[in-house]
Amino acid sequence: MKPESDTFVIAESDLEIVNALQLNPRASWTELASVLDMDSTTIARRWRRLVADGHAWVNAVAIGRAHIFGYLMISSTQDSVAEVGERLRQLPCAYLLARTEGEFEYFVGVVAADQKSLDALVCEHLAADPGILSIRSRVGVKVYRDGFSWEPGALGQAGRAQLTPASTKAAEAPAVFRQSDGALLDALGRDGRASYARLAAICETNETAIRRRLAQLTASHQLIFRCDVSQQAVGSPFEVIFDVAVDGSTDELGQLVSSWPETRLLVATTGTANMLISVWLSSLAQSLVVEDRLRRIGNVRILDRRVSLYPMKRFGQLLGPSGVAEGHVPVAIWGAGDMLR
Repeated sequence: MKPESDTFVIAESDLEIVNALQLNPRASWTELASVLDMDSTTIARRWRRLVADGHAWVNAVAIGRAHIFGYLMISSTQDSVAEVGERLRQLPCAYLLARTEGEFEYFVGVVAADQKSLDALVCEHLAADPGILSIRSRVGVKVYRDGFSWEPGALGQAGRAQLTPASTKAAEAPAVFRQSDGALLDALGRDGRASYARLAAICETNETAIRRRLAQLTASHQLIFRCDVSQQAVGSPFEVIFDVAVDGSTDELGQLVSSWPETRLLVATTGTANMLISVWLSSLAQSLVVEDRLRRIGNVRILDRRVSLYPMKRFGQLLGPSGVAEGHVPVAIWGAGDMLR
């Protein structure tokens, strides 16, 4: 049973395990033991407890090499808020979802194959939802920081160096997803640390084939593994999303703000508000400090800010009201074909 308390904060030693798995999500317990001051049995036991309690997880996201990100603000009818939210939670291409205060009830990050597919998603599929009143959309232009690169900074440089995999050259003929990959992608989406033996059993093949296929998909960046943690576990239960207008190049702001430890998502987008910033904070009062820091950069106007009342989904991981993991919907690119839709 997952804990009911919203005040759980992860132990520093457990945070080191999380940070280590962010650097190398499928590292063996023996590899982790050589870096952390713990034996492999203790590391495995602590990790299983974090996963069972919903405060940490590893999954794999099959987003492919070519795609487009959209960021939507959605308002719903007063009597359909909950129903719209559940439909968005179950929508595979909606990889980020939060219920927010303000004019719009939902902030949604979606992934589509191309501009035409994103247009079809917004103007045909979502617009046909009887509970949705309006949709405001922006397109991601450049990602400066996202959930894949966010870390709590619990490990020193020596540990980071040991766990960071050597860069690999992408395959000359990039791997593409096959219909037969469906079971493998689903299993890794639910548990990115599933053993080769378990994956082979699920896919009704042998371990050698699984190892070879995973090597192909990861080398060509079709499949990305990630380790994540609940906001409560890292002492940052509040998320605030800023819409910022930057006059001139966004690179200066992007490079600076992406280095702030509280920055979770930082994307240059289309629209008057051409920068989207999401921060994780220990208190709402901290958002005023972040605003002040943004204004001191120069050429920056904060056009809007929203508090996430309920972060419902992150890269396929469904979150409960207390912020812990409670289920999974595989991420799929809208318009990329039947298997990945």
